[in-house]
Amino acid sequence: MPEPENTAAPEDTRAGRVPPAVKWTVVGGIIAAVIAAVGPPLAERLRPDPKPTSVASAPSTAAPSASPSPSPVAFTLTSPTSAPQCADIAGRGTKPAGREVGLFIKHADDTKYFWEKILTFEGDSWRVDKVMIGAPGDAGKDFDLVLVPMSVQAVVEFSKHDGTAYAVDNPPLPPIATLRVTRTTDRTPC
Repeated sequence: MPEPENTAAPEDTRAGRVPPAVKWTVVGGIIAAVIAAVGPPLAERLRPDPKPTSVASAPSTAAPSASPSPSPVAFTLTSPTSAPQCADIAGRGTKPAGREVGLFIKHADDTKYFWEKILTFEGDSWRVDKVMIGAPGDAGKDFDLVLVPMSVQAVVEFSKHDGTAYAVDNPPLPPIATLRVTRTTDRTPC
């Protein structure tokens, strides 16, 4: 009698049954396809921005196609630095792209920032009318006008409190300017 050959047992191939080896091959192929489709875009999003490298080149003789954008103007006051309790404040400064600028009032010796309202820009000039600076007894005290860039969401939230004494521990973003005024004895309310 011949000796049986040492071969693997045949897989069950009854109708309707897929052999396990074929199942795992198909699953592996699907996983590989998903990784190939999702992997590179995901890796690109997670990759840090490359640092620009300095490359020297010959100066261009071609005229620029568009004039460069003007330099931003730093925020300054054009209205007096002595202000009544209800003041119209004006100044110069460039509105940040894609942002509004909000005004917070802070007593120089206090830690709270009191919301006032959004600045109105016309070119590189800005203004905000009827700003309440301090309380009736604050004549002679220094106050900081804190100008803060604000997102649309922050504007919506803070604008709900226009005209009220709404205080926060910190503005929503770091200030772009802090300008000092001194309260006068004029206590006319807004």
